[in-house]
Amino acid sequence: MFERSIDRVSTIPALGPGFGGDRHKAALVIAPGDLPATDPFFLMADDNITDGGSFGESHPHAGLETVTFMLNGTMADTGGRLEEGDVEWMTAGSGIVHSENAMVSTGMRLFQLWLILPEAQRNMPPRVQILRRDEMPVHAEPGVLATVYSGKSGDAAARALNAVPVTLINIRLEPGATFASHLPASYNAFVVVIDGEVEAGTRAETLAKGTVGWTRPMGDGDSALALRAGEGGARVLLYAGQPQNISVVAKGPFIAGSQEELAGYYSAYRQGKFPHAGTMRPVTYSKDGSSSTI
Repeated sequence: MFERSIDRVSTIPALGPGFGGDRHKAALVIAPGDLPATDPFFLMADDNITDGGSFGESHPHAGLETVTFMLNGTMADTGGRLEEGDVEWMTAGSGIVHSENAMVSTGMRLFQLWLILPEAQRNMPPRVQILRRDEMPVHAEPGVLATVYSGKSGDAAARALNAVPVTLINIRLEPGATFASHLPASYNAFVVVIDGEVEAGTRAETLAKGTVGWTRPMGDGDSALALRAGEGGARVLLYAGQPQNISVVAKGPFIAGSQEELAGYYSAYRQGKFPHAGTMRPVTYSKDGSSSTI
């Protein structure tokens, strides 16, 4: 069993202007451009809304997965409604159009993560999964509540479909509580502190609210990342995934393996060949492990 350490720490930048006008502020939790260090995570945005109403316009994606975690508030579009704590896991694959007629609440905050897809699945058929907070499996220990959206924690295993093996856990720690999150040693991983403060890893690296701690792959076998909450308790999001070790090119909302593939995405979108997320029936999951479409 490898004991993980925190290898580098960053701070979420101050919010700046977003694409949604004066009431939309955003920051990059993960900036694109250093995929060897962040693989399979391409970027992650922190989006905040001060006044509710329409949000953005419908737009396409291809060659990636988006993982949208609703931290506060709600967002609804033609594909459905996300409440606080829900996650939309959208596999764009060969191409999809989403965020049609999107409406958000005042005070909404979300994280949207972009995952690269393996070469063999980059052009798979698109799909949408809705992971409802109240239907996700939970791992509980004294002072610890870990809600598992993807991957597993202890006996709690999520049924989310992953093109890239990914773990996503929302961890709440009472003051002074400790928790060891077990992960494949080959995974690249990071924790984002949403509230409070934790000591993380073998060196007890202090991570405060708004900081991101990365722990790199360690080889084969199993590993554990130890967390200890500070005096005020803590809430952290843990993301971990299998690096793909591939080269990609990106432009706008698309990630491809070559410039030719990228041009193909633009051509297909202009010709109206991408399906619309609002016409698809998302897959949802219940605590008993069953799935259904809505």
